[in-house]
Amino acid sequence: MKKLRKHKGSFEVKTGTVDKFFEDIKTTMRAADRGEPLEERHTLIFEDPLEMLNFLSKAKIELIKIIRAHPDSITNIAKTLKRNRAAVYRDISKMEEFGLVKLREEVNPGHGRHKIVEVVAPAFKLEAYL
Repeated sequence: MKKLRKHKGSFEVKTGTVDKFFEDIKTTMRAADRGEPLEERHTLIFEDPLEMLNFLSKAKIELIKIIRAHPDSITNIAKTLKRNRAAVYRDISKMEEFGLVKLREEVNPGHGRHKIVEVVAPAFKLEAYL
């Protein structure tokens, strides 16, 4: 079983251009070349603010809040939110694909194993430029 490791650094979700992305990478690599300590950080960049807003729907933001407060199984999260389990599974799968949440297996006494959904960072920074 793979142990879940929460991100110690920040997790940013923002808009930006490809050029800005590479500029940030160059700055980071130059700092590494100088031997400066690098802060662990994770960034999800959308080129179009509408794509970011579409991805971070009200339902997904509510999911993040619920999961942060109480990591749990997809079934229990769906019950808490009074949403269809398939819809919650779809949202969580997409958020896992983009690195916002992680699934870990846990022993469920008397019932085998189940997967627990956890957020990967204690906070997310959202930033959009128009």
